[in-house]
Amino acid sequence: MIELDDKVGSLNVLANILDSFYGDTHLPDHCYIELKSEIDVSIQVRDDALAENGLDWIKEVDEDISKKLLTAVALFQYLEEKRLAYFVGELDLSSLGEVWADIHYTRCEFLDADLKPLIFRYSKKKIFVSETLRILEKNDFKTGEELRHQEEVSSMKRQLNLTRAALGFTLIGLLVSILVPIFVTSSVEIKNDGVSQVLGAIEAEFERINDIEESSNERLDDLESAVLSLQESIAGGDASTSKAHDEEVLPTADGGG
Repeated sequence: MIELDDKVGSLNVLANILDSFYGDTHLPDHCYIELKSEIDVSIQVRDDALAENGLDWIKEVDEDISKKLLTAVALFQYLEEKRLAYFVGELDLSSLGEVWADIHYTRCEFLDADLKPLIFRYSKKKIFVSETLRILEKNDFKTGEELRHQEEVSSMKRQLNLTRAALGFTLIGLLVSILVPIFVTSSVEIKNDGVSQVLGAIEAEFERINDIEESSNERLDDLESAVLSLQESIAGGDASTSKAHDEEVLPTADGGG
């Protein structure tokens, strides 16, 4: 409706809107909607298409067209009640879709009786789009209340994300405060172990030096004892020699007389 309203020279009516529903199905090429009165609205199907495709195919065509027509007129009723679009005039239209003059058609009575008056009425009206409807279309057809609710939800999500981020940083800080002392203590313990090993080696070296010193002292004591014994032996030998010599040179009593 909005696209047709913006096109220069286009007629914003139900027939042109229905044409936008069809892509590659080519249903408008096989049928059209005949508009005779409010109670006389019918689907006209080409005879050659009906003969080629059979009854099951026409049932599919009817279901497709009926759904699209019901969707359109229900939407028109809603827009008209909410004053989002205006339906004016009484166009002299006798059909919806293309009608070929040299083609024969078969009338098919598939449309619901309650739907026919609505189809007939809205098929002959020209449509004017309100500015409110244009704004709704730009906002993805969300009302002001829905947009406010969406903004509140978005704000809550942002706050929740910030809260989660703060909790995440708090958790990281807590883990760091727990793990860093453990790593530092482990490092100090490792360093203390290294110092202990060095001190143990130094202490062992001192003990070895003490052992050597004690052993040297013992040897010196032994050597000193040996020297003293030797000196005493030498002194004892000198005394014996002197006594013997004295005995040899002293005169006897007999010789002197």
